[in-house]
Amino acid sequence: MKTYCFIDASNIIYGTRDDGWKVDFDKLFQYLKNRYECDKVYYFAGIDKKNIKQQNFYKVLGKIGYDLILKKVKIYVQPGGSSVRKANCDVDLTFYAMRDLEKYDRSIFLTGDGDFEVLFKYILKIRKKVIVLGNAKRTAKEIKVIKGLQFNDLKVLKSIIERPVKIEVLK
Repeated sequence: MKTYCFIDASNIIYGTRDDGWKVDFDKLFQYLKNRYECDKVYYFAGIDKKNIKQQNFYKVLGKIGYDLILKKVKIYVQPGGSSVRKANCDVDLTFYAMRDLEKYDRSIFLTGDGDFEVLFKYILKIRKKVIVLGNAKRTAKEIKVIKGLQFNDLKVLKSIIERPVKIEVLK
């Protein structure tokens, strides 16, 4: 069964952070390859050309085997003067999922964003499998109740994909 995976990076990173842990992306990639035999693992995220640490992280992800779809981060100034940094990768993720529709039989989405409801329903309608892995508390209710969709709380995978906490030794 051909399987493609689509990762909504910000949704997963913030979802696990809210639960007090971080994803080890090498372990996640290995899990997706071993458990689901993923043929392709897309990673959708924002990129800030001035952020060297972020660029190095993306280089590592590329070496691991992720197909990186990176979008320039934009800064939005809100009323009151505070700013929000966003890349808005939802359209890109949807585009790739639809573009590659004939290449896979099963799709795995790491997200909890309710904006993907119409995408998931369509993929299911044409008789393809849809699995969503996301933070149960942050996943839109409308996603969890879609008939035929398999939803799994990312927390269940914590022991498998959690990044170990670095302990610094004080001198």
